[in-house]
Amino acid sequence: MVRELIRLVDIHKAFGPNTIFESINLRVDEGDRIGIVGHNGAGKTTLLRIISEQSQDIGDIQFAPGLRIAYLTQVRDIEEDATMEEELNRKGHQFKELEDEIATIEENMGDPSFYDEDWKPVMDRYQELQSLLARSGGTDVSGHAQEILKALELAHHPLEMPVSKLSGGERAKLALARQLVGLSEINAFFLDEPTNHLDLHTLNWLEKFLTKFDGSLLIVSHDRYFLDRVCNNIVEIQDGSLRGYKGNYTSFLSQKILFLQTLDERIEKTNKELKRLSGALTSMKRANKYDKSISQKHQMIMRAQKELKWLNSIKPKKRKELQFNLQAMEKSSLDVLDIRDAHLTFEGLEKPILAGVEAGVRRGQKIGIVGPNGAGKTSLLRLIIGEIQLDSGEIDVRPGVQIGYFHQDHRTLDFSITPEQQIHRLKPRMDYGDMRALLGQFQFTSEMVKTKMGNLSGGERARIAMLKLLLEDNNMLLLDEPTNHLDSDAREALEGALKSYDGGIITVSHDRWFLDTVCDTIWELPGNGTLRVWPGNYTDHLRHKKRLASRS
Repeated sequence: MVRELIRLVDIHKAFGPNTIFESINLRVDEGDRIGIVGHNGAGKTTLLRIISEQSQDIGDIQFAPGLRIAYLTQVRDIEEDATMEEELNRKGHQFKELEDEIATIEENMGDPSFYDEDWKPVMDRYQELQSLLARSGGTDVSGHAQEILKALELAHHPLEMPVSKLSGGERAKLALARQLVGLSEINAFFLDEPTNHLDLHTLNWLEKFLTKFDGSLLIVSHDRYFLDRVCNNIVEIQDGSLRGYKGNYTSFLSQKILFLQTLDERIEKTNKELKRLSGALTSMKRANKYDKSISQKHQMIMRAQKELKWLNSIKPKKRKELQFNLQAMEKSSLDVLDIRDAHLTFEGLEKPILAGVEAGVRRGQKIGIVGPNGAGKTSLLRLIIGEIQLDSGEIDVRPGVQIGYFHQDHRTLDFSITPEQQIHRLKPRMDYGDMRALLGQFQFTSEMVKTKMGNLSGGERARIAMLKLLLEDNNMLLLDEPTNHLDSDAREALEGALKSYDGGIITVSHDRWFLDTVCDTIWELPGNGTLRVWPGNYTDHLRHKKRLASRS
């Protein structure tokens, strides 16, 4: 029989006047790998926190006896001034319950009255906890982390190395390694955006690691490819309620479409039945048929009205859809740009970024650049727009090519001004009403359009940066991690716009679903100075590589 680990019963949660959850229920069994999805602000991270901290306003959260939880938070609390070893030994959430119980026993042991009672069972428990802490790696996290560091390609760094010397991607890996130690003794693992800042090699490793994990997983992620490969259940948060779907993310999408279609059909059918019953009742009243059948019709109408009210209550509220309408200016020449014998090195790196690279881009081609962190993906984009220069070789951008650039950190935006001011700066002659309508299409409220960009969220800034691209005259887009900070609905809208865009695209992305949907060519930078060109999307390129590997 499957063991129940966690149960949520009629949970309510609000922050001030804003209700986040209203009477939600959830059951987590051993072996469940649940992906939690929903738009930004729906309450995905809040749900993990409520369960972990039991911080609901109303309702009951039940844990199986002895349940141990590990929690990888979205904000990786890395100590910049620490060494790698010190950072690892800060330990993750998975040891908190053990150490709290040990500390409580030790505090009691300091009280002389402790020994007046039967203290032997408590001491047995104390020894058991100490043994469990040591066995799971809690007394030497850095030592137990060695295999994980090797898998995450961090083992070449000495443990005495300051965290501040690591790249952003490497810091994300270090935070991950700290949380993965001791999972063999853990029953449930909560992960909040675990794929942020991880390269594709690490993503593939993490997916395999998690699918072998014996306990249960609750995962908040916008990485649809990751959810597809890891999860066997999806829970969608919408309008303060939860709805569960069996299967992975692809299965969830098809089931949701079917659910909404069936719901609409039932609403239409109930409306028709209500209209028919009301008409029949009116006819009976005209004919003065005030008998039992009139009472029955009244009851049938009340039942139909009740059903209609319930059906409408479970129908998701319509959110304002994000509308991207990317159009290329006049077409460029057939050959857009050529890279010839390109060489690039960076001081302090053993291997070159580019070593004699040759490549070309044709009009309308949609290219995804993949490779490990530090391989030079963003550097290649910066070379194309002239932000940095080659050591030798040439990048020939043909006449008529107008390039728009989406920076990963949104540096094309002025953080000291508002969205309104940013658009006015780009299009000073645009009518104010048209400007507000355009910002509305990008889900900006009347309050948000007057908020300085520096105070907006990452997703809100990403939408302004995309709107800026839309308003510029471009026929070639360079996009550096364009789906970062966007929720699934926004990603789908962006993918639809880029698929129909008739200009060229070169994009750096760790979002494999995005690469599969948008790209027709993959450029792979393996990190040794070479560039390999693969026809097709991301999955096609994996298939080609696997076929080549099987032949060798």
